[in-house]
Amino acid sequence: MELLYLRTFCELVKWGTYTRTALELDYAQSSITNHIQRLEQLYGGQRLLVRSGNQVVPTAAGEQLLPYARQMLELQQAAHQALQAPRQQEDILTIGTIESLSLYVLPELLEQFRAQQPDCKVRIVLASESELLLQIQQGKINVALILDVPVQEDGMNTAILFAVDMMVLLPEGHELSEQAGIAAMDLQGHPLILTEEGCTYRAYLLRTMQEAAVKADIRWEMAGMESIRQAVDKHWGIGFLPQYVVQGMGIQQGSTEGIQLLPWIQPDMNLYTQLLYPPQSSNIVESFVRLSRLRLATGSMIR
Repeated sequence: MELLYLRTFCELVKWGTYTRTALELDYAQSSITNHIQRLEQLYGGQRLLVRSGNQVVPTAAGEQLLPYARQMLELQQAAHQALQAPRQQEDILTIGTIESLSLYVLPELLEQFRAQQPDCKVRIVLASESELLLQIQQGKINVALILDVPVQEDGMNTAILFAVDMMVLLPEGHELSEQAGIAAMDLQGHPLILTEEGCTYRAYLLRTMQEAAVKADIRWEMAGMESIRQAVDKHWGIGFLPQYVVQGMGIQQGSTEGIQLLPWIQPDMNLYTQLLYPPQSSNIVESFVRLSRLRLATGSMIR
């Protein structure tokens, strides 16, 4: 259990708040507090963290413990990988990703990969971006294909593949359908149909609306892309999906029947598809990364 408490301690130092740490580790905030209290008991009752304004910072004792905590966690990960390595075969590739990329980007990419590596077995794991990052750090997956702002994580390689354009799905005849594009201010007072919490582009939309002082009227939350499409078609509200998703669904911009599709024109959007993988990766992982860079970074599979 001490290693669990040390991981929580390191993450809390990294993020600076109990709320963000609980979100990243997928724990209740009370669990984070409990972990730190138990850790302080294990180390003689010394205070390891204190509040400084809106942030949590290490005390002198916490600063002294921090490098040892990080080293113990790194050793745990190294031991895990060392014990797993003999059981793993070179011809197995485990890819972690999100639903939309698994449906509309991965299939054609994997067809190309299959042609290059016909004997390789592929396993797909679906999870949120934060969970995928944790899984790749734990060695549970070989590579993560995600959609997020540019990720910079210690001990992890990041390959940015392509920028993601977002599209707004409007019911037929909607009052906004005559506009050239949609920005955050345009959504004032309009019901929204969004993906579930944990989705990065949902988080981006809500953050952008908050910055524009626009209240988000989230009328529906749905897990599936097709469910969102059908809800928009039934005039339940406005959808917000990546361009590659609506293209994969066959929804055409400028169509005069059914769902109306308009581009998201809010400036300074920085969402990208990215590959995350450890620096020391197998030849199979390196082959998949090279293919992804070649096929996706050129945009040849997403137009």
